Amino acid sequence: MSFASVKGKLEQYRAFMSYRYLAYTFELKQLLLQLKSFGLIFLVVLGSSILGLVLLLFLGLGKIIDSKDAPAYGAQIALFYLLLQSVMLSAIKSAIKNSKQRLFQHTIACPSWLNIADIKLLLISNGWLIASLLIALDLTWAQWIKVPHFFVFMFIQLGLGIVCLYKLSALVYGFTLSTLFLFTPFELSPLIYHLGFAIIFLLSVFIPVININGMTSVRSLFSFWFCYFINHNWTLVWRISLLLCVFMASAELLEKRPDLVNIIGGVAVAFIVLFSSSLQFDCTKVHGQHRLFFKMNQKARAFYISQFMPSMLLFLGAFIAYSITFERLNSTLLSLGFVWCLLQVYFVQKKPAHYALVWIISNVGLLALLN
Repeated sequence: MSFASVKGKLEQYRAFMSYRYLAYTFELKQLLLQLKSFGLIFLVVLGSSILGLVLLLFLGLGKIIDSKDAPAYGAQIALFYLLLQSVMLSAIKSAIKNSKQRLFQHTIACPSWLNIADIKLLLISNGWLIASLLIALDLTWAQWIKVPHFFVFMFIQLGLGIVCLYKLSALVYGFTLSTLFLFTPFELSPLIYHLGFAIIFLLSVFIPVININGMTSVRSLFSFWFCYFINHNWTLVWRISLLLCVFMASAELLEKRPDLVNIIGGVAVAFIVLFSSSLQFDCTKVHGQHRLFFKMNQKARAFYISQFMPSMLLFLGAFIAYSITFERLNSTLLSLGFVWCLLQVYFVQKKPAHYALVWIISNVGLLALLN
């Protein structure tokens, strides 16, 4: 191959990488524009929580590293950390792969270039792995010898990022089997736990995808919503992951300040209401898309009512799980939370622009009542 040919190939490669980076930044900007549509809820609630999320991120890494005395708890934190990383990467997967123009890319570049570009963008997008690397660089050689499981953990982070891009179904199998692995009846070392996770996720890559759609048929409203959430499981996955964040933060705060149990419980319920009632945004869209079909089948009213069920069921499930986890079943708080969730769902349906404002005012009112 001549020098001119090699030079031409390099120029083509650089041009392709520039294109992919521009497409990546453009799609991220589009994603931010979608988040801005939430308006006040994004700026006030999520924006003010960024510092807390960053602190929680590094606190979780500290628990993973220093898990010699409680290896099972450290393994739980590690798996939870990996779940949150997978959720975040799933949200921006389309931007990383430039999925909308994927077929076009095959006409201008060889497959290996596409994969190289994917991995490069994955590395700069994975804030969770970057945080781990920052802590790893701060460790001395003597500390590294004491925590070999952290190296395995970072390897799993990198591997799951790649799996998230190319075989998302493997993550479902991997996290399910890894959760079962945590219930091992005997105590294991941190290194064995992390090696177990690595092996499980590796084997999950080779498990074939199960086509649930082919095994179910839509014969009722229940089966309709069941099929919808199976095919759009992201709408539940990211909410459940954030609810797990609420549980984790509550556990840490209750350990430090048990005297503030009522306030912490009230704030937890507020976020349970927020993440549960926000599901109504998706359900409202589904209702708008399929209402004519159900109207033709004389089920318009039943379908209209059914769109509110997923949000309320998610709230009840999350509240019961919180009560069982922290052994605090407060019927008054359940009643207030249920009515509050209904109110939020109503505003999603009738006045979505006021959704965030109502949540903030209700949150302040609940905290004032608890005080």
